[in-house]
Amino acid sequence: MELYGIYFAALILFNAALAFHRHQSDKNASAKESLALPSGDSRDSKAVATKFKREYFGLYALVMAADWLQGPYMYTLYKHEKSISESTVASLFTVGFVTAGITASFVGSLADQYGRRAGCLTFCVTYGLSCLSVLSNDIFILFVGRALGGLSTTLLYSVFETWMIAEYHKRELSGCLSLGSMFSMLVTLSSVVAILSGVVGEAIVAYTGTKTSPFMASFVCLVVAFVGIHQLWSENYGEAASEKQQSDGGWRALLADRRILALTATTTCFEGSMYLFVFFWAPTLISAHERAGSESPLPLGLIFSCFMCVVMLGSTIFGVVKPDNARDAGHLLLSILALASYGLLIPVLQRSEGGTFWSFALFEVSVGLYFPSMSRLKSEVVEDAVRAKVYGFMRLPLNVFIAVALGITQDGDEHRRKVFTVTGALLLAAFWVVRRYLL
Repeated sequence: MELYGIYFAALILFNAALAFHRHQSDKNASAKESLALPSGDSRDSKAVATKFKREYFGLYALVMAADWLQGPYMYTLYKHEKSISESTVASLFTVGFVTAGITASFVGSLADQYGRRAGCLTFCVTYGLSCLSVLSNDIFILFVGRALGGLSTTLLYSVFETWMIAEYHKRELSGCLSLGSMFSMLVTLSSVVAILSGVVGEAIVAYTGTKTSPFMASFVCLVVAFVGIHQLWSENYGEAASEKQQSDGGWRALLADRRILALTATTTCFEGSMYLFVFFWAPTLISAHERAGSESPLPLGLIFSCFMCVVMLGSTIFGVVKPDNARDAGHLLLSILALASYGLLIPVLQRSEGGTFWSFALFEVSVGLYFPSMSRLKSEVVEDAVRAKVYGFMRLPLNVFIAVALGITQDGDEHRRKVFTVTGALLLAAFWVVRRYLL
């Protein structure tokens, strides 16, 4: 416990120093941009941008808190508190990903047609019901809860970002706020919320003595987010805006676009590896901890917060690097894929607790770099009229991959080492795809 506390404190201090450096750089750049604009225009633009960021980030933070509070405890809740076998736990996760894969084929299109804000509100409802499902010990209700969680995941990773991008363009913020900085701030905010969620979740579990309590805290966050989105966000649409855009955005056109296919393959390999990592990091570290002869339980919430610190480190590095265009972001993505592969292959070669923890931390740095880089690329490649539809399409093979992988999950360290070997190889394959078809 003490060692991971030291790790956490050191990572917080390092992040604070890097964030301060980034803030100073952004402040200097903003001052230069302000000099180029008339004073009235500068003040008005800043006010509009500030209002937009406050409305979006404030509610997005609640949404991410609802997601992150559950993160460290979903596996252990099913496995240890409800005494469900690991194969059944894998089946629960599989149902979530199968549902996400099925809904990915149409949820994005519905959001484009009927409204991205409506999709965000739907997310709050479905995810809230998923949180409430863990109060039951009935296996059927637990499976229904995971199905609702799968639908919610599809909504989370499609409608919120597409709403933000459409609103960004509608408010004409490009002159005072870069889209790349928004993506970087999103990941940084998510990481900060995740760190706090890990600490808060650990405290809630310690106080209540049950791992269902973080899920109830998530439910409260979702209720508040629902009210805020309903009151503050305006609606925006995609496909309904233009018949020509609908035609151009058909499935045949999507399948013919090599850039979208390359991004889809990369999403499947990287995010598929990430979701398997989410499933396996806790048992892998627990196993290494037990091999070291320690009898004290691992502080999973604190370790989760450490991982979120390094995710934030990755997003901050992206904010410092600031790729100027899609090609630069593509080159950065190559480095990210190589780094992620290395982080997952190290635990296969050695099994010490410290080595495993820091190799996982290396992988999490790549996660922090990956999301703003991928968002930057998608914002350039995908047309806004069909953005939610395409984002949903890109997650379809991802969810199929996860469902198959979890469907063949077995107990034991040997299986987990095989998983990390395969995912490391897939990340190298994604490296080749990006270099061949995206750059």
